Amino acid sequence: MPSILDVPAKGFSIFSKKRVSVKQFFRCDIREMTDTIFADVRLGKSKYRYSKEATHAAALGDHASALRRLAKRREAFATAEPFTVAIIGFADAYLYCNGLLSYILEDTVRILDVHNTSNTEVVIKLSELLRHELPETEHSNRGRFKVLYHADNIIACLYISNGIDETAYLAAFDLKLGTVKFVKELDSTEKIFVRHNAYFLYVGTHSELGTDGYKKWVIRGYEFESCSWFDYKIYLPDLVGSEIGQTVCFEIHEGFFYALSNQTSFEVEEIDWTSFYHCARFPLDSPCLALLEITEDENMWRRQHQEGPIDDRWTSLSMHVDECTGELMIIECRKEWRHGSSKSQRTCYTTPIKFLKEEEEDCAECSNLSSQSTSDPFSQSPISSQDPSAYRGMETKRLDFPDERLALLIDKDDNSHYIYPPARLPQRTHPIDDGPSMPTLARSCVRYYDTATSTFLDLIDDPPQTSPYIKQRITLRAGTRNPKGVLRHEAPIPEHGILRHASDYLPTALEELYDHRPITSWPNEDSQARQGISTEELNNILNPPTFLGNIEGTADERSVIYITGGGSKSRGLKAIVLISFDPALKLVGLKTWSNGVQSSKGVGEGPHIDGRATGSYVEDAETSPDHKGKGKQKAWAVSAGEVLQQPEQVTCSWLATEKAMYQDVNMAYWLGT
Repeated sequence: MPSILDVPAKGFSIFSKKRVSVKQFFRCDIREMTDTIFADVRLGKSKYRYSKEATHAAALGDHASALRRLAKRREAFATAEPFTVAIIGFADAYLYCNGLLSYILEDTVRILDVHNTSNTEVVIKLSELLRHELPETEHSNRGRFKVLYHADNIIACLYISNGIDETAYLAAFDLKLGTVKFVKELDSTEKIFVRHNAYFLYVGTHSELGTDGYKKWVIRGYEFESCSWFDYKIYLPDLVGSEIGQTVCFEIHEGFFYALSNQTSFEVEEIDWTSFYHCARFPLDSPCLALLEITEDENMWRRQHQEGPIDDRWTSLSMHVDECTGELMIIECRKEWRHGSSKSQRTCYTTPIKFLKEEEEDCAECSNLSSQSTSDPFSQSPISSQDPSAYRGMETKRLDFPDERLALLIDKDDNSHYIYPPARLPQRTHPIDDGPSMPTLARSCVRYYDTATSTFLDLIDDPPQTSPYIKQRITLRAGTRNPKGVLRHEAPIPEHGILRHASDYLPTALEELYDHRPITSWPNEDSQARQGISTEELNNILNPPTFLGNIEGTADERSVIYITGGGSKSRGLKAIVLISFDPALKLVGLKTWSNGVQSSKGVGEGPHIDGRATGSYVEDAETSPDHKGKGKQKAWAVSAGEVLQQPEQVTCSWLATEKAMYQDVNMAYWLGT
């Protein structure tokens, strides 16, 4: 009996925009369904306690509201029908992270708490900040400033001066207290990244040259409480890959720093069979080699090269917390020509991260489970079970090399890899048939996969070929699957009505276990007719007339945020567009399409629209110290979670609170019913 939260909630009219028979959707009787609903209402005690809505409910105690919010959000995401669209600002560069939007405009950094419906923004005045914290840059009137990360009321930024001797600084600021945590001069900024929480910060660069001639990752940590850097750096010489989000990724989770790679070796091996994930972690409070844990290849199988070639341009790699278990999972989307097919296909693979200690504990708990594997090593067929826990006791057989003539050519200098491949689980394998409508990579601006709804979501630029005058047309594109009911033997089998396992053949198992819905897109004629949207009005938000081209974006399970523009018509600025699936997001002054009210201000008529575009950095933004200043200002508390903390009164000349820019732009609309 599936839970009401196992799939996007489409069975109730209060949860969705389409009425679907509850009994038809859940394929169960009403009594079972009702028991499940009341069992899952208290999200804090359910298996979905790690969702953001459950965290919010635990803080406020409003579990019913959190359940409705979760169900509506998942339904909207899976069907690509957002609740809110808005132009929320103009900027030179931006970062959307942990529900917070930071964007750079002229010599200020503006920070908006998107999902907590704030009507104000935190504003960092760069000229004042530099004058107080970096007095040595007083005579450097231009510089590059970039926001690297923000969480737990702390924002980490990079500043590179443009003097005779170019110098890079890493700085962290407490937005609640209005204090500077630290400012540190950096030796290198190559592939720089930052991850932090309220207690520790780690910065990494791809700058350490190894003895083999390849650059390696080096990481260093800072403790906020003691206001000191750790004595030793962490070197990751075996972490292969340099592209964050494609070949490597880094995260902080439950007191550990994680580093992950999907590459096996620095050099291309001419004779090789198997690819693995490689993950390392160490405790945040003790970054030392003695406590560094590294996964074993047997537990982190990725794929067999015999499965077919990969189009690496489409590969995305990340780590996300599972909303059900709270476990950190590997999410990798690949485009492959599987088993010699002439047609490439996108597939998302989810893999748990298993370290040696955790694997030993799981094996002890599951010692009574079967450890047999399939007879065909390349069949990619699952063991006959729908429960992922049934696979935990499975041992992966490691061989020296397969019994092939090619193995005879291997010499001592080769770094070939081979294990007997385990079976793929249908629960952790999601192929999608994009069909001929899938645009090219250049037109795919944002690609995101949500594990909770099993949905591929793409933001694409798809201008119509019939109209050469339309240069840009933003479209959302979603492909999802829903779990079917339990499998039963069919007549005339004697065991008719008895539950059975899925097929051992993966493609068949995927068809038996999941209902793959057709690709949907938004906006479309049906959604516009239902929501009363005119094509021209919506187009002016998604594709602001004077802000076209150079589209970049970021997505999570609640929103898609992208920037567009940067040309001469927009004076170098870019418009920031928000598409949100969160039904609880209610921007101040939000209008509905159905009331026929038009925006009182056109795009670009707000007061904060002057500056210079510089790509990822603000190359030419004026950041010279301003000796006049504006005296005392009030800081604003920002939280990366669902609940904002109360602001505190502080004296700080470089930090202020101002009216959110989206109120001046006045282009925010509610699409819900």
